[in-house]
Amino acid sequence: MSSVLSKFLPDNDQLFFGLFDSAAANCATMAKLLNEAVQGKWEPEQKTEFAQISRLKTHSAEIKRQVYYTAGKALVSPFERTDIYDLASAISAASDYVDSSARRINLYSLSSITPPMLELCGIINEAAQQAQLCLKALRNLSDREAITTLCTRIKQLEHDADDVYDRGFAQLNAHETDSIQLIKHSEILGALERTTDKFEDIAFVVESILVKNS
Repeated sequence: MSSVLSKFLPDNDQLFFGLFDSAAANCATMAKLLNEAVQGKWEPEQKTEFAQISRLKTHSAEIKRQVYYTAGKALVSPFERTDIYDLASAISAASDYVDSSARRINLYSLSSITPPMLELCGIINEAAQQAQLCLKALRNLSDREAITTLCTRIKQLEHDADDVYDRGFAQLNAHETDSIQLIKHSEILGALERTTDKFEDIAFVVESILVKNS
């Protein structure tokens, strides 16, 4: 009987993990585009990456909606429904913040990209890649060591970003005399640092799932 039913019931684990993988991959692509946009000669009018990031943010929201809809209908799921919601929301929030950072950089008409901005974009890119690996590892909840290692790496990257932000903000206040540029640069540095916080939130949700399913 169960073998007959299995032909008609969806494999919810694969369905949810497939959605999480898609969300994480989408976010990682956004972070990669952001990092690419600030590299090399700074000519913002020629940067097509920002428009691509904006389109991918819309896709991120759609994946989150699919997760919520699927969780609402599913009779069984790989872990608690509230954790599914929290994880989908955390990934979507990270994507939103990558987009917010990109929009600030694109719209503020900066004359150049500063080294702290470059560092923070690189950290965001790495954090997104680690989050993508973490979501893949989550398919096997019994492999706690691998998942924990990835979560620890994401949290370390957030701490690194704090250091870069503090150093960059101090340098900015010490050397920037134009108040308008000071505001623009401060907002961008803050947006980039807050983006790394959102990847740390993903790690926190994953760690909570591990504890509940140990």
